[in-house]
Amino acid sequence: MDTREDTVTDGRMVTRELAEWVAGLRYEDLPREVVEEAGRAFTDFLGECLFVGATQPWGQSIADFCAREGGGQPEATIIALGKKTLSSRAAFANGTMALGFEFADFGAGSRPYPFAVTGPLALAEARQRSGKDLALAIVIGYEVMGRVFRATFKRGEGNSPFYVPSVYGTVGSAAACARVLGLSPQHTTYALGLGAAFTGGTFQGHEEGAWQRSLNGGMAGERAVTAALLAETGFRATELGLEGVQGFAKMYSGGRLDPAALLDDLGVSFIITDRWVKCYPMNTTLHAPVEALLAIMHTHGLQHTDIEEIDAAWQQVEPFLAKHKVNTVVGAQASLPFALAVAAVRGKVGVDEFTEETVADPTIQEMIPRTVVHQDDELYAKVTNSMPGRVTVRTKDGREFTDEVLYPKGNPSNPMTEDEFKGKFMDMAVRVLGHDQADELYQRARELDSAADVADLAPLFSPQNSTQ
Repeated sequence: MDTREDTVTDGRMVTRELAEWVAGLRYEDLPREVVEEAGRAFTDFLGECLFVGATQPWGQSIADFCAREGGGQPEATIIALGKKTLSSRAAFANGTMALGFEFADFGAGSRPYPFAVTGPLALAEARQRSGKDLALAIVIGYEVMGRVFRATFKRGEGNSPFYVPSVYGTVGSAAACARVLGLSPQHTTYALGLGAAFTGGTFQGHEEGAWQRSLNGGMAGERAVTAALLAETGFRATELGLEGVQGFAKMYSGGRLDPAALLDDLGVSFIITDRWVKCYPMNTTLHAPVEALLAIMHTHGLQHTDIEEIDAAWQQVEPFLAKHKVNTVVGAQASLPFALAVAAVRGKVGVDEFTEETVADPTIQEMIPRTVVHQDDELYAKVTNSMPGRVTVRTKDGREFTDEVLYPKGNPSNPMTEDEFKGKFMDMAVRVLGHDQADELYQRARELDSAADVADLAPLFSPQNSTQ
């Protein structure tokens, strides 16, 4: 093979170089703060999976499907349901749950934990790997997802027709799964090649408010597990999966792939430490404007009945995020007008503000037309690694108040406290597990690397009277 002609990297075999790093990284190479962040990401992931799997119809539906259609192989646990199924099917179910209520963290190109945690967890349980093994794999998942994104994505060149997180997340997850299995550099190269080939996903679920939207996480996890297991058998896959002239970069970024962004200084710092832990269950771009609105209402003692208009400036990423017509929970979580309206009426934006009842609430629906949203590029230029917002509230009696939030709560520059982080987890988990079991799972998940066998944690993933 003449790699100079067969690659978009002038002959540099970047997939192989990345695979060698993935296969060679050891738990002992990780700084303590990186290991701790892997435990936080794992905990964050479990909280959303529990809530979605137990309380949301799309979570219950995918859990039942994967339990029923798992080939009768009890390898890995479906979170919240408690039944075991084929590892790839468990990843399908849990990944769908992890992307199921807009609480997934932000970073590494988009929403990483549905991708970086899902597949490795299923294989770690099935193969009885240690918590250290899983923590290492999670760190790798974040790193590969983020670096492939940086190396190929260029802001301002139009919106991708693909669902970006699952495109990059499938590759990152395949790398993480390969590390759980302990694959050689050669077989890890195959896993990356297969992961690049298995990518996909669309935004149409967001447009229609369909359950399909959350399947982007499940499909990626299932495919990544399959990629790693297939590579483990020695199935010959492409060795130029990222850089080949018909490979990932050619398919998704017009052939652009920056080797330096992909490979330079691997292991010097870790992308997982920059993740944005979501404080609110809605699209990340909505957080700052809603925080600004809540601050105005609290400071000036306003009620929604006082408001004539809410004018919000923000970073509008996609047109559907500015929609005023909202009739589903999925649609509500991706609509700034709805988020502003429900915040004005309810005075908060937690999981209980995104239900079928709140979406249909006539008071909230009547508030939505009073919102005006527009893009402000100058506002966005003020920040680094954030999505800011500015809100002006005009009252019915002629007053006007403005507030600006550059770094909303949960952003790396405005992180949650440990109490706030635990409060987020417990708010979701207690509804499913009860207080004592939720608290035990929180403590053990936060100390992931102390687990001798990840399978020992699995009984805590569902109410303990669940049928195994």
